[in-house]
Amino acid sequence: MRSGITLGAALAIALLIAPLADGATQIRQVQVPIAGSPQTPSTPPGTMSLDFVFKNKRGSKHRFTPRLLTRIDFSKVPLDCSNGSGEGTSQLLLTTTFNTAVKITKAPQPRGRKPKPGRYAFRFAYGFQTFTGSLSGTIDKPNHGPRRLRSQGSLDIQDLDSNPGHTNCSTRGPKQWGGLPVPVL
Repeated sequence: MRSGITLGAALAIALLIAPLADGATQIRQVQVPIAGSPQTPSTPPGTMSLDFVFKNKRGSKHRFTPRLLTRIDFSKVPLDCSNGSGEGTSQLLLTTTFNTAVKITKAPQPRGRKPKPGRYAFRFAYGFQTFTGSLSGTIDKPNHGPRRLRSQGSLDIQDLDSNPGHTNCSTRGPKQWGGLPVPVL
């Protein structure tokens, strides 16, 4: 009986210490405008928000690197819909959220170059499950200019069917985006 209690206490302590050994975690968000197509210039741009998990190693308290894309949120992102024959065209303002677990991988160093201290680049790609489309991007910290963390990428929605009045909706080619990841309070 006594050894069972001791074993249980040891397991509980190990479970409490293990997360501390992994380092700290931060959630950072990129929020960028996504404009409609040139055919509909009067429509204001919508917003795409991406939530990333950044972690550090226990030995380096200040160097957080991206590890996971956890959420994609669209707010009134304009899409052009061609609909079926005889139905004409329409516009859809896409508002939806996707909870994801997209692993972010370290980008390879250019050939023949040594990595520079403090610089890094990570990449991610996601294919939407409920419609035809993809999101890809890079998070990096450059050596030149202001040494601020930045992100950029491409959103390409090719075929989204929302309802009978909004079918075959798309971004009409890839939409480039870029922004600065900021901590979420």
